[in-house]
Amino acid sequence: TNMARTHGRCRKGERLRMGFPHGHRKTTTLVAGLRNTGMIAPQVIDGPINGEWFEAYVAQVLVPTLK
Repeated sequence: TNMARTHGRCRKGERLRMGFPHGHRKTTTLVAGLRNTGMIAPQVIDGPINGEWFEAYVAQVLVPTLK
């Protein structure tokens, strides 16, 4: 995503010089179950999620919480 600011402010007659990151972001994933009473079994991981990881989360974290 283009979340970096491309415009800024400075004093009149001065040039704004400012760097911004070019894609050096870290991905963090939040997975949780949702009930009408609120969120259950929240899990935060560094990096993207894949099918294998999600199946393990469901079997090891979510299902025991629902029992």
